[in-house]
Amino acid sequence: MPEKKPRVPADETRARLRAAAAELFRERPPGEVSVREIAQRAGVNHGLVHRLYGGKDALVLAVLRQVFRETGEAIAARAAQDFEAALASGLDVLLRERWIAGVIAHALARGDLNQLPVASMTPLVRQLHGEPLDDDLAALTALGEAAALGWMLFEPFITRGSSLGGMPQDARSRLFVRALARAVGSPTLSASSAPPAAWAQNPISAMSIPEE
Repeated sequence: MPEKKPRVPADETRARLRAAAAELFRERPPGEVSVREIAQRAGVNHGLVHRLYGGKDALVLAVLRQVFRETGEAIAARAAQDFEAALASGLDVLLRERWIAGVIAHALARGDLNQLPVASMTPLVRQLHGEPLDDDLAALTALGEAAALGWMLFEPFITRGSSLGGMPQDARSRLFVRALARAVGSPTLSASSAPPAAWAQNPISAMSIPEE
């Protein structure tokens, strides 16, 4: 009688599915990737996508949450030394994951934005400026988040008609990050800024990211 294969823990299978989906989404937009392809890349039965996630849409959101967590980690890892470099690290993660723009645009078209996870800059700015944020700083932080999202979605379109259009993409991104850091950071953000204690205890908590 053949031996049964050892059962893979559900958490490990979920992780494999997220990793496989992320790989495929970098190759093609999520709408062009099937559940069977994701399962095949992960080396699992396609029925497990529905059993563990309820379907492809939920898996896409799970991958999005993971990317936002990685963005939070990238920011937290460098924020203690240089906030501008930290923002650059986070933006670099988002720019590498270009498929996110398509997911956001699709959700916007369906009126479904509330279903998307949020990576907010507000906890980070609170750590730097103190709590509570006054109305002006809260509005400026929201404007910074909108600018970062707009850059991720529309950067080629925005820069095409400006003097930035002739620059390499990494140079444009550096300029954008510098301007964003100055806007939300004011004079308290510098290479000599002391690291907030919360980052040392739990770096990911510096970003507001809902749990899966």
